[in-house]
Amino acid sequence: METQTTLEHRMLTDTLGAFGEGITTILSAERGILLLEGWLNALRGDVGAERILAELGELRDHLKSEQYDSDKIRHLLLSLASHTTALSHEPSVDQVTAGQLKQLVNALRNFSSQL
Repeated sequence: METQTTLEHRMLTDTLGAFGEGITTILSAERGILLLEGWLNALRGDVGAERILAELGELRDHLKSEQYDSDKIRHLLLSLASHTTALSHEPSVDQVTAGQLKQLVNALRNFSSQL
């Protein structure tokens, strides 16, 4: 069974792979929902992740509704990027993970600008 940290690292790697550089990302709603559900599982029970979990759940539910509001999706992605930036500066986050989180922030921001 994977540890919480291992699962989070795997999700980070999977997400970065899905976004690539985030500049010309093509990410289907279905793939997005799978990634969001993976993150919801990876972060469940993580103290301090309540705000991120709420936004991940809101984004997943919005995508599942199939009535996409680009402004709402953009807002949620930018908010997640902001919270991820804060997380990357936490003292408990190692340098490698901090670097990956910063890559994720850039990918989220770049992807949101495509909407």
